[in-house]
Amino acid sequence: MAAATVTLCPICNAENPAAASSCGTCGAPLSGDPSSAFSGALPPGTKLQGGVYSIGKVLGQGGFGITYLGGDIRARRAVAIKEFFPYGSTRRGANVHPFGGLSAADYATTRTKFLDEARILARFDHPSIVDVYGTFEENNTAYMVMELLRGKSLGRLVDERGPLPEREAVGYVEQVGEALEVVHATSLLHRDLKPDNIMLTDAGNAVLIDFGTARTFAAGKTGRMTTMVTPGYAPLEQYGQSVRFGPFTDVYALGATLYHALTGQMPATATDRASGVELASPRKLNPAVSRGVDRAVMWAMKMRVDERPQSVRAFVDALRSAPPAAPEREPLPAPPQPPPLPPAPARPTWRPPVPYEGPYDVEVRGEELRWPQRCACCFQPSDASLVVQHTAGGGLFGLFEETRGWDVPYCSECLEHLQLEESPPRGNLGGAVAGALIGGPIGLLVGLGTAAASMLGAAQYQSKLESLLKPTCVAVGPSVAYRGWYEDTHAFTFLNPDYADAFRLQNAGTLVT
Repeated sequence: MAAATVTLCPICNAENPAAASSCGTCGAPLSGDPSSAFSGALPPGTKLQGGVYSIGKVLGQGGFGITYLGGDIRARRAVAIKEFFPYGSTRRGANVHPFGGLSAADYATTRTKFLDEARILARFDHPSIVDVYGTFEENNTAYMVMELLRGKSLGRLVDERGPLPEREAVGYVEQVGEALEVVHATSLLHRDLKPDNIMLTDAGNAVLIDFGTARTFAAGKTGRMTTMVTPGYAPLEQYGQSVRFGPFTDVYALGATLYHALTGQMPATATDRASGVELASPRKLNPAVSRGVDRAVMWAMKMRVDERPQSVRAFVDALRSAPPAAPEREPLPAPPQPPPLPPAPARPTWRPPVPYEGPYDVEVRGEELRWPQRCACCFQPSDASLVVQHTAGGGLFGLFEETRGWDVPYCSECLEHLQLEESPPRGNLGGAVAGALIGGPIGLLVGLGTAAASMLGAAQYQSKLESLLKPTCVAVGPSVAYRGWYEDTHAFTFLNPDYADAFRLQNAGTLVT
């Protein structure tokens, strides 16, 4: 096998000479653990814009920036905060300083392009394009406040599961295709479509992110653009500068993204294909792919721009018109089904609309524990606390009992709905019947009046409860419990996975379940 002539950067996927020790595009090291190269993140709890925003844990870090879980204090919502932080930069206090290889003028220019990305995103209002709430400059850098997307990237999903079923993969690409049509209608190209730039939310939506390389284009004309490519997904024209660009440029990348989702493999790079390397069809790598979808993907990935679909709509229509793949063999008869389970009880209307996967048991050691300054229920900044206790021991008359407790950060709204849940209104419709037995018709009227008042109180109680619950709340009652201790080891149970993880990391603890 011939020796590799290029090395792909683990951060930005740029091609570098095989002997290079660092990436010529973003400066990241080309050997070792990429995650160990990142540093300089703001500590959790940092306030920005005079306390309007609060910084939480790092969600991701790349060659040009750091993305944090954050809180918008005024809007009372969780957000994603992206900080402009080119690789190699240092931090003095909170201020960011570029690395020596980047001049002050280049740093300012790149920072302006970062803000351009926010302005581009702010143009759109589409469910498959990430929302941008605002931008600001502080700490000698720039910040972008965005919609917090809970889920995972398409790239990560394929890494975890391998090739996806055709119907699922095509469904994600159709959603992204609809978003691209909106982008192209404004004479913009995304230019960096790939599985890692498509977020799949917990609600099942595919959302297009990272418009950092988006640029305008003039239909039918040759233009000049900077060379920014992701090998495997970028068409050949993106490797040049004074060439023809158009929607077909993003169509190639969208086809390559679907190729990866269907096969579990990144397609051959356009430069390798230009040198004679054959691109194996998706159906050749995965026989479960239908012939129609196989043809549509290969059409989108044609090397010549005039042989590809000239619009995203043409590509998506080809996918939708493709008949499903025929089964390779006759299916076996289905085994006998067990009797159906009884239906689950209806979910109470006041239950917070968040997925529940807990509880999360965490064990930590130490006489003094460090508590993330976030509400253990909604994970927004805390302004109160909840006392959790555990009593151990016992013996005759409880002489050997010992009670220990902790003040767990909470917010006042979550404390209020917790206290409200502990004292729900109690009605008694039997009072109407009792009134009838005791006092005849008059007693019945009195009993019905009492029952009606009770029902009204219950409705007001539920309305108040719903007004206090936030979308990120995980429980109406307590979301944390202290399960006891042994020597200096303490056991807790959390319902909020973000809080459980933050508490575990701050105390070097262990996630038990």
